[in-house]
Amino acid sequence: MTFASSRLIATERLTEVLIYLNHVTACEPNPNVIATGSGHIPTVNPIVPAHVNVMKGLFFVQLYGALEKSTSHASQLLLSKIHALAPKNEHVIVQFNVVSMARKWKSIKDTGHGKAFVQMTNFFASLESPDYFGIDDTLFSSSLQNVWAKTLEDLFACLGMPNPLSTSEGALVDELVDKRNAVAHGRETASEIGQRYTTSDLRKRLQDVQTLIFKLIDRLEAYFDAREFVKSSAHQFY
Repeated sequence: MTFASSRLIATERLTEVLIYLNHVTACEPNPNVIATGSGHIPTVNPIVPAHVNVMKGLFFVQLYGALEKSTSHASQLLLSKIHALAPKNEHVIVQFNVVSMARKWKSIKDTGHGKAFVQMTNFFASLESPDYFGIDDTLFSSSLQNVWAKTLEDLFACLGMPNPLSTSEGALVDELVDKRNAVAHGRETASEIGQRYTTSDLRKRLQDVQTLIFKLIDRLEAYFDAREFVKSSAHQFY
């Protein structure tokens, strides 16, 4: 499996979140129950201690960290593996020029106004060049420091693939980022967020985010293995 290291990192990060959540679960009071003729039913939920609500709020920070690290590592690994192949620019699909021509594009932005048009002429002439212009495996690193659903959609667009996330998966990502940012940037306290959720709610989110992370890794791995960044006419070279 070409992305085994990404799966290992994701597993390690998610395991830490699970350990944390198990601890929070052990701290959360169980609902009181009363006996009935047909068994036991819960009564009014007991008051949850403030420190437990704080921990539940901080859960979103930890889970987001697992998502960001896993996504960042997998995308960086993908670009690193493509870099090792050194694909000629004339062989890559049009969309992948965002990646394959990134260094030349940066040189245009860094050029003085007087030379910009000459640089742009050279840039467009290079799109069908038999040369390899280098790929920076950290190209997406800065944009993946806040992983909204739109961030992932843009990443896949740059690679020339359809967005693999469903509407509900995108909403899951956005909820996670929003809650993490609310705590990290002080918009809400961890306890304010934590009191809205039971540990069962959080466990469901952990399971859903875990499924999502491995889905993203699988998709990037399949993209590389199938050389989807290469024109079909050039697959024989890679």
